[in-house]
Amino acid sequence: MVFAGQSHQNHGMPIDTSFGLHRFWQQAEAALAAGRLGAARAAYQSMLALDPAHPGALLRLSTVATGERRYRASISPLLELARVGTREPDLLVLLAASLHRLGESAAARRCLGSPALALSQDRALLEQAAQVASQLEDLPRASALLDVAERFGGATPSSTYLRATLALFNGELDASGRLLESCIAQAPGYAQSHWALARLRRQSAQDNHVRRLQERLAGAGDPSARAYFAFALFKELDDLGETDSAWAALMVGCEAKRRLLAAVPAGRAPPDEATAFEALQSLWTPTEVATAMPAAAPGSDAVATPVFIVGMPRTGTTLLERILAGTGVVADAGELDDLPLQLRWQADRFSRSFLDAAVIRGAHASGERDSLGRRYLAHAAWRAGDKAWFTDKLPMNFANIGFIADALPQAPILHMVRNPMDTCLSNLKELFTDAYPYSYALDTLAAHYSRYRRLVAHWHRCFPGRILDVPYEGLVADPEAWARRILAHCGIAWDPRCLDVTAARSAVTTASSVQVREPIHGRAVQAWRRYALQLEPLRQLLVRDGWLDPEPKPESAE
Repeated sequence: MVFAGQSHQNHGMPIDTSFGLHRFWQQAEAALAAGRLGAARAAYQSMLALDPAHPGALLRLSTVATGERRYRASISPLLELARVGTREPDLLVLLAASLHRLGESAAARRCLGSPALALSQDRALLEQAAQVASQLEDLPRASALLDVAERFGGATPSSTYLRATLALFNGELDASGRLLESCIAQAPGYAQSHWALARLRRQSAQDNHVRRLQERLAGAGDPSARAYFAFALFKELDDLGETDSAWAALMVGCEAKRRLLAAVPAGRAPPDEATAFEALQSLWTPTEVATAMPAAAPGSDAVATPVFIVGMPRTGTTLLERILAGTGVVADAGELDDLPLQLRWQADRFSRSFLDAAVIRGAHASGERDSLGRRYLAHAAWRAGDKAWFTDKLPMNFANIGFIADALPQAPILHMVRNPMDTCLSNLKELFTDAYPYSYALDTLAAHYSRYRRLVAHWHRCFPGRILDVPYEGLVADPEAWARRILAHCGIAWDPRCLDVTAARSAVTTASSVQVREPIHGRAVQAWRRYALQLEPLRQLLVRDGWLDPEPKPESAE
């Protein structure tokens, strides 16, 4: 990308601004390189005085605002650039990725829909654009961009893997499996493909990849690759019932993931979550909530109503979402970042975590409850399409129930609850991104679980009747009874079609994308007992904290 001086029109007459633009650009770039952000900002603003739509100045102003930790100021230049548009494909992709990171998903999607991008012949750039589209859950756009990319030299391992991921999200499991094997044939060390393939189906003694995974893990030195290979090996050995070997592989994977998390520089590490939990419980108290003026519901009758599904990950939140979507009046929007990102906007602070005490305190101190509700709906409700409700099932929104109750009083809140040991094991055995750093060791897992349970109990005291606890075990044992309670809590009419969760055709982009293609079942209830011996230290921690009753120490795994 080259941003040079250019001419623009004024009252129909061309005015040459190239000299001034070039001079200010040099001044700004030198100041930015030297870390003099105020001087850089002034020079870029001088450029915009000459050319209000100058793409380089707008992008750099966002960069400067990010460096100054001014969240709101980092967004506005990007939105302006998206509004005026650009014909440069690399700029469109950069802009889309930046807007997505800052929570401006609709604007990011518009950038990726520009005809200028489809005319690009840069296959790497087109693959990058397809990846951003996938992150935005615009799966048709991602597939179309891959089609364009592969005109220039065919498929690559990365494009094949992305196609396999898109097929998985759409429930095309056989096609996804073939693509993953193709990716491995192209690049045998492509660790993510091995991991995705292991998770695609239940492995059998006659058909599995254990030997291949063992060989790959033995030769993997990079912690990221070791994590993928080890978690894949755990999954397949667990399917085969080889619990001792499976647990050993899981511990290798968790150790590799802890190494990756520990290698993050101090300035980039996520904030301490314990401080965030303390902040949440101190800012809302039952007495203060009871005496506060009720907030008016933002928006109008034409705006769709969000249904928040919260809890710890891997507790049945996706199953609950599919039940709601089965009514035909609820759009299953998936795990949305919109609320946490709007909290950053309220606090005007950046953060590397959705559990950040500074963001929580800043957003709460802003006192802009109505603004938070309006901004959330403006950024999220479009996903409802023509339906009256839409789901937001980001599990970590359990931390934001105070904000939800204040800013979105019309929004139902459903809290998925699962057996503590099953909950913790389901988190331990899942290879997440960096969103859940607590989940790779028994002690940090138990500590997080205890904080989460105490916080949800606190929310129940603050907002009695607002949150419906939905037990996973009860839901799978008697789906109709619980579905009726759930719909009644949300104010949605009963529809028996909601019980057929296999009828849904919408994409699922979470870790449950395979499991939710099956009918409702209870096979995962008490799954932890297969690893009772290995999980005994965790059980004792949960007993100590009051979440489990004492039991005799197990003599052998079941």
